[in-house]
Amino acid sequence: KNTGTLKKCKTTVALFNKSLIMMISFGDLLVGIYLFVISIYDGIIFKEEYCTQQISWITSTNCSVIGVLSTIGSQISLFAMCALSLTRIYGIYNSMSIPGEATWKKSLQVVAGLLMMTLASISIAVIPIISRFEDLFVNGVKYADQLKVFVGTPNKQRLLATFRAYFGRMKDKILDWKLIKKMMSEMYSHNNGYEDHTTKSSKVDFYGNDGVCLFKYFVKADDPQRNFVWTILALNFVCFVFITVSYLVIAIISYRSSKSLTKTGGNEQISRRNRKMNMRITIIITTDFLCWIPFIVICTLHYLKVMDAAPLYSLFSMVVLPINS
Repeated sequence: KNTGTLKKCKTTVALFNKSLIMMISFGDLLVGIYLFVISIYDGIIFKEEYCTQQISWITSTNCSVIGVLSTIGSQISLFAMCALSLTRIYGIYNSMSIPGEATWKKSLQVVAGLLMMTLASISIAVIPIISRFEDLFVNGVKYADQLKVFVGTPNKQRLLATFRAYFGRMKDKILDWKLIKKMMSEMYSHNNGYEDHTTKSSKVDFYGNDGVCLFKYFVKADDPQRNFVWTILALNFVCFVFITVSYLVIAIISYRSSKSLTKTGGNEQISRRNRKMNMRITIIITTDFLCWIPFIVICTLHYLKVMDAAPLYSLFSMVVLPINS
């Protein structure tokens, strides 16, 4: 419906407004796809066998892909709502001016703004799975079952302890994954004619920290991903505050306008329209609050080691995250 009405937009503000609503809908669609895929894997594919499939799942490409989709969807929706708030504030404070016509130049500016928000969302979601940054975002490795020394998905600390036990004294330093691969290979013989199991491995990336493949919101002080995660959380909190303040300003202005019209015998229809708008504003602020504030509070408690929030990933992915959609 919004796509069909874009051609009918006569002003730049109307075009930008409709485009942002489309972006919010698209972001919500991505979150919906994420939830649908997770439910399919949980209820149909894995069923009662998830425990036996857990490692293969959290190290799979499918897990990373749906994690990226959920992050893009939630970030696009948040950025678009932020821009929509700015557009409506601009419209209120410039209500007496004549809106600019939706020319090709203005349309391209709108497209550029939408593209920037989309690229920012994609960057936030994709950066953690770029191989160049694996030393920052890879949380562990699953080696071939034939290598009995490495059980489960050992992280760098566990691997370092294994290497110390095998090679003897080692300097206390943080290993990179390339060096780990080399040292692990040196622990085994490589005979011609026999399969080399040391070349088989799969990574537990940023989205594989839990079975729901969600953005790794819960980090601790010694987590190498903490700076990235807290930067995104801070950005999202600023967006939430901006949206809240913007719509509160809109509500106050519409209330004063409605009150003024009532005193002067103004149109009752305008007064009813303002009340409906205030209801929508209340819903927007409430859903934003219920989505992002619990994330930030729980993340803070987890970071300060007040609680272990890792078991709450399923709750947040299935209940809290969709609230904003």
